[in-house]
Amino acid sequence: MILSFNYTAAIEDDTLMWFNLGFVIIIFVNTFSILYYIMNVWIDIRIGKFDTNVLKIHQFIYITCPIFSTTIIVQKVMIIGGIPAGYKLDNNIFFILHHLKTATMFPGLICLMAFVIERFCATIFLKDYEKRNRCWIGMSVGIGLYTVSGLLAYSLAMVATSLYHTIFLLAFSTSSCMGNVLNYRINRKHYKRCQKSFDGKYSLAERYQISNNIQFSFFFNRFASSIFFFTVLCPLLMLAASFDISIVYRNLFISLFELSFSLYTIMTPYIIYKFNIRWQQEYQKIKENWLSRFKTKRVDVTSSFQISNDIRLRDTFGIEMNIEIQRQSDTYFDQLQSTWNIRTV
Repeated sequence: MILSFNYTAAIEDDTLMWFNLGFVIIIFVNTFSILYYIMNVWIDIRIGKFDTNVLKIHQFIYITCPIFSTTIIVQKVMIIGGIPAGYKLDNNIFFILHHLKTATMFPGLICLMAFVIERFCATIFLKDYEKRNRCWIGMSVGIGLYTVSGLLAYSLAMVATSLYHTIFLLAFSTSSCMGNVLNYRINRKHYKRCQKSFDGKYSLAERYQISNNIQFSFFFNRFASSIFFFTVLCPLLMLAASFDISIVYRNLFISLFELSFSLYTIMTPYIIYKFNIRWQQEYQKIKENWLSRFKTKRVDVTSSFQISNDIRLRDTFGIEMNIEIQRQSDTYFDQLQSTWNIRTV
């Protein structure tokens, strides 16, 4: 089932003006999302944040956000302008834009499982995971993520309702949380064995990896709880829009879904980078550099203004005066006058 805005029904119900206002908000949010993505990638490149599988998977997921944002911006601009390619189902451009938007939407909704799978691999290859890093794990998880998302997008256009997709997404998110708990318990057992064994059974690299896995489990809990609202709301809105209801409510649910997912594309990387110390340090450096440049410019402008005032200062006859020389001459004449008075007395 193709979940798209019904342009003709909106004209008949006199609700097109209000939906166009909502589309302007969606365009603004997605424009900000694209600029936010560019800033994040720029900082990632500066600090070399592509060296671990977790960050590779993160970029696999997040690169779909600007594609989704660009697609939805183009589509909404066409709807506001009344261009048929933005809303007509039999238009080839609409068909391409809609499926591209749907395909880039699902990676963000199933991203939790990708991180859980990567941490399971880190637990299995506990001895030398950080040393060898195994780039094929991150690449395989990312390709698998795109494959599942493509199948979901294709099947969504084939069935009459998105009930099965909603159930799948909610079950996928729940399974991710359960997998994270299982991974935490496994690493917790390894940690307790490390505390009890003094025969060098666990190397320093293994101890570090166990600690890293446990810390990531805590981060996963905070991350999952932060985006829980969007991972539940977006599938439910998609499900509500697929029911046989009034066209006005259907258009409303579709618009709310697109707005919710647009906010989700901004919220998710913000939460990830909020717990990333290296990223925050680099961001503070960039911000301080910009502020220092601004302050330097202000000082230069102020000093040049003062110098120009000193140069332009003139006496009664129009001759330029130097303030410092004038002050020295005044002091000299005062001393001379006081000496003359003493001699006179």
